[in-house]
Amino acid sequence: MPGLSHVTTPVEWVVTHSAATGPIAVVRRLRLGPDRELYFRAVTWHEDPARRELVGYWGSVEEAVQNVYGLYERSLPPQFLMTGGGEARQPAALTKPKAPPTRQMASAGR
Repeated sequence: MPGLSHVTTPVEWVVTHSAATGPIAVVRRLRLGPDRELYFRAVTWHEDPARRELVGYWGSVEEAVQNVYGLYERSLPPQFLMTGGGEARQPAALTKPKAPPTRQMASAGR
């Protein structure tokens, strides 16, 4: 029998950061729109899912996590971005979110 990784696909990732004491976000794999296009939605972490806030949608889990890190690192004091040589590194780069499908987009395809 193959390992589970051959028959399952993760649908949710809890994102952590070395400067945080707990999770900072949740990324969920979604299929949206009439064509069931693949999206990765990032929301802020809160123990109560009703209190989580949308960060954005991206086309890959890597891009979603990169943007979560970038936004989180921009909220940190500068000393958290210092390297061993006394220089500060740049926060993770931000990219433009992927717009979720709308009814107009679905109608245009018909």
